[in-house]
Amino acid sequence: MPTRDPATLALATSAAGYLLTLATLAITAITAPTPARRREARTILALLLNRKP
Repeated sequence: MPTRDPATLALATSAAGYLLTLATLAITAITAPTPARRREARTILALLLNRKP
């Protein structure tokens, strides 16, 4: 059953965008070609997950 509530759609869109950002940063942290880029990606990922870098 489709939901037509704009608030629900906005929340779902925001959650999907956040999860996509986390997944992109996690992949970057693993596959970045230089150690500096891997370290920066891990730092940003830690900040988004509310953990100490």
